[in-house]
Amino acid sequence: MKLTFTDDVTAERITALVATVIGVLVGVLTMKAGAGIGNVAGAAFLAYVITVIGIACKVPLQLSRVVVATGKGALITAVVTAIVLIGIWRGIKGLA
Repeated sequence: MKLTFTDDVTAERITALVATVIGVLVGVLTMKAGAGIGNVAGAAFLAYVITVIGIACKVPLQLSRVVVATGKGALITAVVTAIVLIGIWRGIKGLA
């Protein structure tokens, strides 16, 4: 059996990716606003949960599979997003 890219893409994995990216973005924006570490973590977690719940209301999901899919890619997604945002911020800061 040959496995293709589309065999691995499920609604749960897409939801996990979207929720993780939104959580990281909210965390970075909260951090840039000057919030403490607890507030940053809380805001990122709330953004993740609200995103998953919002998508789960529209698409039937197995929430346990969303959590498993998040665990596999969350660290990589968070690091790449943070690096990209820091690069964009330094680029904009250098232009001003």
